Amino acid sequence: MQRIVLTLALYIFFSFSTFAQKNILDDKELLPLIKQSLSYIYNTDVVQANQVNQKIEQKIPDHPAYFLLKALTIRAANTPVTHHTPEFEDLKNYLQKTYAEAEKILDKDDMHPEANFFAMASLGLLAMYENDEGNHLKAVGLAQEAYTNLKNGFELKEEYPEFYFSTGLYNYYRIKYPELHPVYRPFMLFFRSGDKQLGLEQLKKAHQESIFMGPESADYLTHIYLRYENRPKEALQYAQSLAAQYPDNLYFITNYLDVAISAKQYYQLDQQLQKLLNSKREYYQMTGNLFKALLLEKKEQDFSAAKIAYRASLALAKNMDNEEAENYTSYAYAGLARIANQEKDYDQARAMYKKALDNAHYPPMQAEAKAYLDKH
Repeated sequence: MQRIVLTLALYIFFSFSTFAQKNILDDKELLPLIKQSLSYIYNTDVVQANQVNQKIEQKIPDHPAYFLLKALTIRAANTPVTHHTPEFEDLKNYLQKTYAEAEKILDKDDMHPEANFFAMASLGLLAMYENDEGNHLKAVGLAQEAYTNLKNGFELKEEYPEFYFSTGLYNYYRIKYPELHPVYRPFMLFFRSGDKQLGLEQLKKAHQESIFMGPESADYLTHIYLRYENRPKEALQYAQSLAAQYPDNLYFITNYLDVAISAKQYYQLDQQLQKLLNSKREYYQMTGNLFKALLLEKKEQDFSAAKIAYRASLALAKNMDNEEAENYTSYAYAGLARIANQEKDYDQARAMYKKALDNAHYPPMQAEAKAYLDKH
């Protein structure tokens, strides 16, 4: 569910511009401001984004677009989002305001394209956060509400290529998510069928033809090919382009290093790695130490130094309360397991792979750990 809804919020901004002649974007001064805000958000320039958001508020103070931009700006400053913090509560409040304002429009016109997308975006992100907090039934309920709004885009993709993004996501994850999480299968009966291969083709089409959805499509294609399809070389082209286009976005840089190392492309990574290591945020220091350790292990074969870096990554991740940090700890435990196996300390290797398996969220790492434990 998390990746299904993670960036539907950004999608709405890109896609509703196709309806500019009917809706708020008749104002020729507003569309450039929204594009400018999103550009700053993508590059995590929160100060500039907030300055532009103030100008947008002056033009549309009660419109869901303004509230959603505020939510996305908070998220950009805090990715990955830590729950139970004042910033997280502010983020949820802005999403709830987005939905409330969208509902006011839908009460008058239930097929209003902008309002449907704003409702879908806010409900989708709220569902993600409920899911992260373990409130699965509430998350499913919110997702079902968002689905009502999502359906309207299925028939519009030929006319508006932006819709290939949401349709592609739906087609892929409609099949993949219940494969990985069978507990959700009964709920899937309420949703239309999907097609994983078609979903990938539609995401690629969105990446190639969409006017605005290139970055979001590239991000999802990176994630899918790396995490689910275990085809890192296919993910690399998308991850590399995002890191180059948004050089201050440490989330994109983290993904690029992850993909490059998984694809065994170990060279010319020093500059990107240093950005993570120099970050003031412990999360990116954690990922920086992890990728440093992977390069020391796999490229340099300096196992002693790699162990130090893996342990530094684990120490930084110890008190982090988010799914991505937990998943990256599985990388560190697996690295320590491989080194222990190399040193013929098989008990230690088993212990580390068990921890890797406990923390892994995606099939490639789960498969590596299970394969070792089954043989030893």
